[in-house]
Formats: sequence, C-alpha cells, structure tokens
Amino acid sequence: MSVEDSAIAKSVGEQEEQDRTPADMALLQVIQKGKKISKHDADYQELEGKPVSGESCSKCKFNLGDEKKCHLVEGEINNEYGISKFFSAKGVGMLPGDTIWYYIKRTGKKLQYDAGDVIDKGADGFQCKDCKYYLYSKKCLLINGDFLPEMSCGYIVKIGNGTEL
Repeated sequence: MSVEDSAIAKSVGEQEEQDRTPADMALLQVIQKGKKISKHDADYQELEGKPVSGESCSKCKFNLGDEKKCHLVEGEINNEYGISKFFSAKGVGMLPGDTIWYYIKRTGKKLQYDAGDVIDKGADGFQCKDCKYYLYSKKCLLINGDFLPEMSCGYIVKIGNGTEL
C-alpha cells in the first residue's frame, strides 16, 4: 500500500456539504477543541498481517502518510496495518480541506500555520499550486502564513474537486 493513496483520498473527489459523515464532524470537533482523539476513544488498532477488508490508514482521507499521523487520532499511526472507527475512504463524506473551509465560513478563523501540517515540498500533483485554496499572492484560504507554490499541507484539495467555492 502506498501512502500516496491517502493524498489522493483526502484531495480528490466530488463531495458536498450534505455528504458530511460522523467522521467529518469529528474533524470539526478536533479543529474546534485543538485536541486530537485518543487512540482508545478512536478504537485504533493495528491489525497483524494484511487487513481483510483492504482498509488501513494509508487508504484513509484523514491520513498524513509521510508523517505517520492522522488528522483525528493522536500519536503515531501505522500506515499499513492501522485502522480506527474514523476510517473514511476516497469518495466518502467531505474532503478534509472542504471540511476546514466549512469551519472557516462558520467561524471566520483560519487555521494556524502549525495546525495545517505544512511541508516545504509536496509530492508532484499535490502541491499548493495544485490546490483550489491557494492564492498566487502566496496566501492560503485555509491556513495563516505565506506559502510557496511547491509547498503542501494536510488539507490540500486538488483544483476541480470537492465543493465549489
């Protein structure tokens, strides 16, 4: 399994606000409280061997593959064998970036830079310049700070995907 699967799952799709799931609502709560959910409360577990259903953190839209982190679950996660009750595959619910946009529209507050899981160089096709929330003034509609076109964050939504702005 490739951690790139999570980049695709969290940035590509045709989701709308009415498609929001309980897992998407959990992301809103994490953002509002500034605290992730414990592994215990998330029913996080690491399966031995291949997951029977093919579901694992690497296929989840909340996964930050290279960092071995999750938008929802605290601590380090196992990309290949980890899974929680918040598993959400590509095309299920809203994209995380669109969920953050919904939060910003409601509160008027962007995420702080350190909450955006910003990296200096994103994978080809998953960089700020590829995101619908990136402004060529080096600003982002979701996260406070200055961004170069080759950077990326945990909430990228590829141009032409997700809810319309």
